[in-house]
Amino acid sequence: MNLYEYEAKEMFANFGIPVPPSTRISNAAEIKIKLSAAIKEAKLDFPVTLKCQVLSGGRGKAGGIKFAKDMCEAEAIADQLLKLKINDLPTQSLLVEPKLAIAQELYLAITLDRNQGCAIFIASAEGGIEIESSHNVVTSRIPYPYHSYVARDLAFALDLKGNALVKVADIANKLYQLFVSRDLDLAEINPLIITKSGEVVALDGKIIVNDDALDRQPYFKGWLEKHLDGLTSREQKSKLTGLNLVELKGNIGIICNGAGLVMGTMDMVKDFGGEPANFLDVGGGASRDKTLAALEIVHDNPDVKVILLNILGGITACDEIAHALTEFIKKYPKRQMVVRLQGNNQDLAEQILSNSGIKLFSDLEEAVQEAVSRSH
Repeated sequence: MNLYEYEAKEMFANFGIPVPPSTRISNAAEIKIKLSAAIKEAKLDFPVTLKCQVLSGGRGKAGGIKFAKDMCEAEAIADQLLKLKINDLPTQSLLVEPKLAIAQELYLAITLDRNQGCAIFIASAEGGIEIESSHNVVTSRIPYPYHSYVARDLAFALDLKGNALVKVADIANKLYQLFVSRDLDLAEINPLIITKSGEVVALDGKIIVNDDALDRQPYFKGWLEKHLDGLTSREQKSKLTGLNLVELKGNIGIICNGAGLVMGTMDMVKDFGGEPANFLDVGGGASRDKTLAALEIVHDNPDVKVILLNILGGITACDEIAHALTEFIKKYPKRQMVVRLQGNNQDLAEQILSNSGIKLFSDLEEAVQEAVSRSH
């Protein structure tokens, strides 16, 4: 789950990471009221920065960050930015912050390195856009249990000294605590700035929460529904149901348990001349209800001519899948289906499906060829 910048900064602040004072507006009429109040409280003063809050990268290049020297200019810019779409995603609100005097921009992030099987720091003495093209990026493996010397070593590697080194190392330590405590896939500060007065501040922030951790994180309860911009209606419904769906342009609806199995099945469909209509992973231990929900979502796509269901029963019980299939086919008797079930409780599944009219395939190639044949 991707978060908005203002949400990331609220989390930064909760963990003691310095962020600029700000106010957020959702319509142009609020700018004068909220900005005037913030100025009166001495939180803000002109010039200010207005930043589109949108779940997309490339905001700066798209003109989603602008500066205003007075209230009149701020009102005009706010009206313009609130109408702006970035990569086809609408601006949900604006974050208004002071325009800070920057002496140096840094980059700091923590993410998972699946090859090393651990979290890593990624940092650079250069911040801002297109950080991936920088030749000065430093990566550092994060040990478990964590030790604060890792952050100090990282700050040394960025050639920081004195007060700046101490403050950046402290922020890196706090960013790691946030990363672990909230089950994140990514915690990024870009840029992390050193101001001309020597303060170190997270000027921008990006956070991605691990979807599988949402149920065990009370902090994010009820957040998912408002973070589904850019997804189709079926993809949104899948997310809210706990399914992983990506819609494609083909006509063979594919349902499997496990991302690797989905990808392998899709590749085989392509090899035999078919076109997948979607990627859908029901996950391990898929229940009857979850499988039925997956079938309903794929069936709802008018481009799907045939559903190819390929389940390898391990944690997932084949009889649970079979019960879902019988219920589904009673509701949609004309729906073309090709089903391969192998593994845990396969014999029970065969009994359950024996009078359903659904033929079970044991060979995957045969099943895929049959689905491709029916799709033409």
